[in-house]
Amino acid sequence: MNLTRTSRLIPAAAVAAMAALALTASPALASGHSILRADLVGSMPAPDSPKIAGINPGGAPWVNGPSSARVREDGRFMVSITGLVIPTAPFNHTNPIASVVATLVCDDMVRSSTAPFALSPAGDGSASGRIAGTHRCKDPVLLIQPNANRGVYIASAMSEDDDD
Repeated sequence: MNLTRTSRLIPAAAVAAMAALALTASPALASGHSILRADLVGSMPAPDSPKIAGINPGGAPWVNGPSSARVREDGRFMVSITGLVIPTAPFNHTNPIASVVATLVCDDMVRSSTAPFALSPAGDGSASGRIAGTHRCKDPVLLIQPNANRGVYIASAMSEDDDD
């Protein structure tokens, strides 16, 4: 069989293209892994909820519906909050806080916070984008804090072991 020069170059070019794709795709795929993927849980007044990175739980009980948080190694994050409210009087299953931030904690140290995002009177809100401080984040926790009072948190998300 007599191969032309062009037909011998096509397999070599295909191998080179596949190798280049493998080298460039690996970091992109690795950065997509989650460092945190968990349900959000409303906070209870101390001592029922712990102080995290020097930040106290809110002074009222907070409950919520299905709510979740995800933070990826490359800084992408997503928070979906449903029904985060204070069940007791005088609030009676409403949310008195207009906006919140999501704060990333690693090794019990605050790394960064998101821009404020709205939380409806029914306790619904969501945010996505990028958050700093995800590099070498061990024992990640995401706190939901009132934008006007960063000294407390009203919900948190922490995962046991997550490597998806």
